[in-house]
Amino acid sequence: MERPKQPDLDTRAVHGPHLGTTGAMSTPIVHSATFSFESLDDMVAAQAAGSAGAFYQRDGHPTIHAVEERLAALEGAEEALLFPSGMGAISATFLAHLKSGDHVVCVDPCYGGTQALLQWGKERMGWSHTFVDSRRPESWAAAFQPHTKLLHLESPINPTLVCFDIAAAARLGHERGAFVTIDNTIASPIGQQPLALGCDVSLYSATKSLGGHSDLLAGVACGSRAALAPVWKAREVFGPIAEPTMAWMLERSLKTLPLRVRAGNANALELARRLAAHADVAQVFYPGLPAHPSHAIAAKQMMEGFGPLLGFEARGGADAALHVVNALKVIRHGASLGGVESLASLAAHTSHKMLGVEGRKRAGIPEGLVRISAGIESVDDLWADLQQALAKAAVARV
Repeated sequence: MERPKQPDLDTRAVHGPHLGTTGAMSTPIVHSATFSFESLDDMVAAQAAGSAGAFYQRDGHPTIHAVEERLAALEGAEEALLFPSGMGAISATFLAHLKSGDHVVCVDPCYGGTQALLQWGKERMGWSHTFVDSRRPESWAAAFQPHTKLLHLESPINPTLVCFDIAAAARLGHERGAFVTIDNTIASPIGQQPLALGCDVSLYSATKSLGGHSDLLAGVACGSRAALAPVWKAREVFGPIAEPTMAWMLERSLKTLPLRVRAGNANALELARRLAAHADVAQVFYPGLPAHPSHAIAAKQMMEGFGPLLGFEARGGADAALHVVNALKVIRHGASLGGVESLASLAAHTSHKMLGVEGRKRAGIPEGLVRISAGIESVDDLWADLQQALAKAAVARV
């Protein structure tokens, strides 16, 4: 008997895993910290259900569970867990799968919060870690040690948008006995599905594309039930549980996720193309451009475009970059990504400030790099804004 066709991505985003269900079109927000039961057996059953149960809000909750089901369906995962921030998801996953004396291999550069977590774990938990150059995957094998338990990935890499073969990286990690995690925030589950490429857990700052409206803070871990069981336990022990109203806001946002991602990705590609031809731009960082060193691998493993994030180096270095962001009007000056509003930031003063000048140089991040998160506005309005900002920077440079 032929199996029924799984609904397409856009349909799963709107309806979640309950296509055809009648009743409320919007998930009810259940404001309850605790739940009552007719019998002890019922209470025990709710406790045993873990994140799918409704015993005490820190363990699980109907509203939270509804958005977790929808997130798992989008990711193609058995399960998803919701957290009040992206770092809540990453931290709980690391705490769940690492013990004192364990070693981590982590791509470099990686998100600053992840670097802070690894340092915190080194000082307080007895973890050790080795960073590997995201541009040289052939060198990663030498970083593994007998007590390496976790390989942590990001692709694309912020802000140079370097990409690498995720499936090959996952194979390497598993061959060396490591659990493989990936921060998939930039691509989103619409743009890239790391679990299908072999990763064990896919992690997100849902504040970014998943939420998409710059109005909520959230994080997500997706994976198999076995991979997430200890992560749920860490969430229960340490307490980073999302509250119901935020969960409802995130589920509402997921219904338009494919539309928003496609629009932002299309704008980012068009802006990257135009910037690459601009006389006042020294170079552009975007994997959708054939000249980008990661274009071929990004085209192979990314879907629905190449992400909303791009970077460009303004001629004139750091001073020129500062003039550009200060002159922007439509594109707002702020440190985030994946929202419906376009944002610009200076990597040297935000996401990669902690690296210092020499660290940024080693990572291939110019001091004059302007990072743009393309929103869903008219691309011609965004381009006009960039043109006038670059013109003002050029005048200031003379």
